[in-house]
Amino acid sequence: MSYRDIIPMLECVFLVNGLPGGAGHHDGHLKGRDAEEVLSNTMLHMSADQQQALEDLSRQTKKEVITVARPEPGSKNLILSDNDISGIELPLPGKKVSPRAGVEAGYAAVAKAYPDNVFVIGCDLDTSTKLGKANSFLNTDHKFEMSIQEQVSALMANGLAMSTKKPQLNVFSTFAAFFEGIAREGFELWRYQRNLNGINEGLNTTLHMSHVGACTGRDHFSGWSLDWINLAIGYLPYLHRFYGPADARAAFIAVRDLAAHYGGHIIGIPRDNLPILSKQDSDEPLWTVTSKWESVTKFKSYPNAQKAILAFGAPAFLADEATRELESTGMPTDVYIINGLPLEESFLPDTFKKYPGGIVTIEDGIIGCRKSGLRGFAGIVNSNAYGYNIALAHIGIVDPRIAPSEGYMEVWEHFGLTAEDLIKAVQSLG
Repeated sequence: MSYRDIIPMLECVFLVNGLPGGAGHHDGHLKGRDAEEVLSNTMLHMSADQQQALEDLSRQTKKEVITVARPEPGSKNLILSDNDISGIELPLPGKKVSPRAGVEAGYAAVAKAYPDNVFVIGCDLDTSTKLGKANSFLNTDHKFEMSIQEQVSALMANGLAMSTKKPQLNVFSTFAAFFEGIAREGFELWRYQRNLNGINEGLNTTLHMSHVGACTGRDHFSGWSLDWINLAIGYLPYLHRFYGPADARAAFIAVRDLAAHYGGHIIGIPRDNLPILSKQDSDEPLWTVTSKWESVTKFKSYPNAQKAILAFGAPAFLADEATRELESTGMPTDVYIINGLPLEESFLPDTFKKYPGGIVTIEDGIIGCRKSGLRGFAGIVNSNAYGYNIALAHIGIVDPRIAPSEGYMEVWEHFGLTAEDLIKAVQSLG
């Protein structure tokens, strides 16, 4: 309806206020009306000064602005050289450290190397999400403290990405629970923001979800994020990558990787202390500072293994405990850590063929049940297994309605996320 279409406009005002004479005109066209008559009824009358200003503008030399498409997702962005990270020390195996430590080192390294290209938007939680150290390298016009305005903050990050096609890291960080309940509009914009190449895609923005899953400490009831994996999967078509690191070292690698690539990124970081993972039968860390990010890392490998565990992120250390016991009892089981999505296209088909004895998945998020349908990473594996005639078992959060207010290990035990549960699941495959 045109703003010059006086009668229908008034009829709409009367309608929504319950007044006599109201009529609906929300069908988006000029049904029953003369378009020329409607458009000739100008409500805008130019003053002499306005008309003169318009004429002055029209006489000026016209400026040509050429708008081009944004770079393809995955294009070169802010790359950290080995020299940029040469002095960084990450925790070693044998220690339990929050993955937030790796996040802190990663963002700080990028901000130090590219202070003019990094923007951080926070919601009074930089101390917890560990963006504070990165902020120390940034000028005041590159860091924004927005208090509890999560929805606005997410849109600000998108707006900063829209402002340039140049390499840039735009990070909005807050607790994952607030993304699930408040800041969804930051993701939703990606559904509608079409590039000039005709593709709807995520902007060059990192939406950093901290305190994911049930791994959120004793204050978990105020910040549970049990649907974080499902949330990220829902926006996967618009993403370059979604990261779910398993320890502090993996978190550092994830941050380095997302900064290096243009496009939309989601990263989910657990709050609590997780063991630093090591290579099989070694004290060497599974990942080094210079490791390249990969969607899947082979964690444990045994001769003649017929079964495998696919661990998404944080519970990977439970798979380590479980597979040691399984190997000692004559049921060797390999373990793969899923560091993020999307997976390489060949990974799941190849894995189904390699392990005819079956596969178990484990994740710290809602996977649903038969009544609600399978979700999360479990859902991805289950749907891809169609036609392979392979046994599957899935460990995750089925009923999230109540749990103890304790540390994350007690909460995981309540939900059935333990090494013992993994062992039973592998044994149940037959």
